[in-house]
Amino acid sequence: MLSEELLQQRQGNFTASGNHALMAGWRDSRPDSSFPEFLEISNFIRIFGGKPSVGDAKLGVSCKVTGDLINQTWRAMQFDKPSAGLVTYAESKALEEFFYIDPSLNFSTASTRNGEEREVECMERLIEATGLNFTNIGEDQIHIHADSVGVTPDGVVINEFDIIETGAEVKCKSPLVHLKNMMIKNNDDLINNEFAHFVQIQTAMLVTGADHWYFANYNPFAKHENLKFSYIIIDRDDAFISIMKKRLVIAKKIKQDFYNSINII
Repeated sequence: MLSEELLQQRQGNFTASGNHALMAGWRDSRPDSSFPEFLEISNFIRIFGGKPSVGDAKLGVSCKVTGDLINQTWRAMQFDKPSAGLVTYAESKALEEFFYIDPSLNFSTASTRNGEEREVECMERLIEATGLNFTNIGEDQIHIHADSVGVTPDGVVINEFDIIETGAEVKCKSPLVHLKNMMIKNNDDLINNEFAHFVQIQTAMLVTGADHWYFANYNPFAKHENLKFSYIIIDRDDAFISIMKKRLVIAKKIKQDFYNSINII
């Protein structure tokens, strides 16, 4: 469990562990809006205030109208609209500016207890396997943030210029999740199987500027030694980070607007 000091430092920041809420539909291509009827139908939809039926649209436009054209126009208009998850996440970050941490909500489960008890041992295994000098482990963890985006790595490697070269995200999960994580071998596997972890690691690289990050998994109760621990290197994905940065701009504005709208104090 993170210390109260770290939890306080994280308040208000868009944190690595929660930033998957920003990324709904990140792979979706922008719907085509180049068809000639788009402008007139989209203008009518804005006035109408919602998605119209074909009958409603025919009363308000002079161009050809079909259900397919309305659906296509609607999809194109909705493409840049923030998802409900992004909005809720951004507003929750605004609320953190008004409320102290409620200790009754900071509870542990078997999964979190496993992480707390085994993460340091996993990091020790990672140090032994890689030969790297990971620091800021366990009770010495640090929260790193820049422009309201933050990450709390399980360990970092700092060079002689006091720059973070890389870091680690370690998971100590139940047997089923652990084995599934052990089968993850690269960026694509992580995206397809544990997307939240992928976002977490890419956020870490966004904040620190690192070009790679370690993803390690550990369960000491595996019967075979080679199933107890593994690690892979996840590469920085600049194309993904570019999309995430755009989502963060939107989320920060929603956070600020919601913060400004609270006028009951």
